Amino acid sequence: MTSDGARDDEHGSGTTPSDRPLPAPRNEVRGAAGVASEAVDIVSRPVEGTHRAISDTVFSALGKVGLGPASKPVQVLHDGITGGVYAAVRGIGHVAGTGVGVAAEIYRAGSGRTEWTPITSRPAGAVITGAVNGIVGDHMVALQNDLAVPMTLHTSTVDAEGEPRHAELPLGSTEAIRAVVADHPERDLGHVVLFVHGLSETEHAWRLADEQSAGEGYAERIASSVGAVPLLLRYNTGMRIAHNGAALSVLLAELTERWPVPIRRLDLVGHSMGGLVLRHACHAAVVAGEPWVRAVRRMVYLGSPHRGAPLAHGVDRLASRLARYANSRTWGEFLDRRSAGIRDLVAGVADTDVPLLAHSTHHGVAACLTASEHHPLAPILGDLFVPVDSARGAIADVETLPSSHHFHLLNDPRVHDHLLRWLAPDADTDPVIAIEPATRLDTPDDGAAG
Repeated sequence: MTSDGARDDEHGSGTTPSDRPLPAPRNEVRGAAGVASEAVDIVSRPVEGTHRAISDTVFSALGKVGLGPASKPVQVLHDGITGGVYAAVRGIGHVAGTGVGVAAEIYRAGSGRTEWTPITSRPAGAVITGAVNGIVGDHMVALQNDLAVPMTLHTSTVDAEGEPRHAELPLGSTEAIRAVVADHPERDLGHVVLFVHGLSETEHAWRLADEQSAGEGYAERIASSVGAVPLLLRYNTGMRIAHNGAALSVLLAELTERWPVPIRRLDLVGHSMGGLVLRHACHAAVVAGEPWVRAVRRMVYLGSPHRGAPLAHGVDRLASRLARYANSRTWGEFLDRRSAGIRDLVAGVADTDVPLLAHSTHHGVAACLTASEHHPLAPILGDLFVPVDSARGAIADVETLPSSHHFHLLNDPRVHDHLLRWLAPDADTDPVIAIEPATRLDTPDDGAAG
């Protein structure tokens, strides 16, 4: 991803890709070691606090029965030793983390390798990294940790064995993109569908196997059924939702400028937090006058907490309550280390601040654990994380997925059927409005309703 002043040399006077300074190589081994050492630091503090609270209670009780003077030297010795032990544990963790990072650099230099095989290039590594970023991703960015997930776009295809394959989309130039997407002549390059995952997920989350989907995800099935080009976003879900939305708006502006053909139609599908990120992205684009947003025809939200997530709200309240008492304050501080992205899920998105994109049609799917959305427990249980009412928000066209949970929404044949209906081309209602790179958008085009 690049800034607005450094876009494609084919469409502007910005810096060309060959003139840009190369980013420093990411040392994901060092990043993983840093995460481990930070985890030791974070977890040890509430443990130490609990230990100290228990010992203080014991010594306080000894004082009340007249043993205070006799126990005071023991308390001082105990506190000194335990404090030193916990400090040593944290210190060793940080030294070990730094040492592993340095050793990895030395090994790379000695072996003559200029690049790493990224941990995140493997599905398992990407999934674990995505989960960690969801919990403390904003802290990782602040610490410049090499495992902080950058925002990237990925293509999706099916190999000769029928297995889905994802690869990062190269945005260096139009020709680089063309070399990737033009390999599929059966796809309509003017119709792009973007899938955005939720909290602590990555683009691999859409590949969750379902016994009726033969291992395929929505992206692969939409490509084969609708003929559109599927793209999947990977991003740091620990960052503020508004921040990710603004960054996605810039990324889509860059993609639009470099896409091999004018994008006639752009459909957006978000799971959970991903739907809120999409709302922010479209709102940011309208405010900034980005032309790409004019191509948006359909927006689909799968279990997105428009009105907030009760679980996130519960953690927020628990952290506040624990922080009130000395014996539990460190655990309150521990919970307060949760990422800004998780905090944003408490309230969701206010329709007055981030209105639904006016010229697009909006659709949603809300899951519920009960056999019916009308069951008395449905409003309480929801899909385990998001209540049906929150998943509906202000969306008029919402389908309910009974006897399902939040993660069923990532790969379920019933959802696939809804996506086919919403994302299929419709010659009568899908006007051809190609977004040329040089155009700008000052106001939403209400006449382009899908």
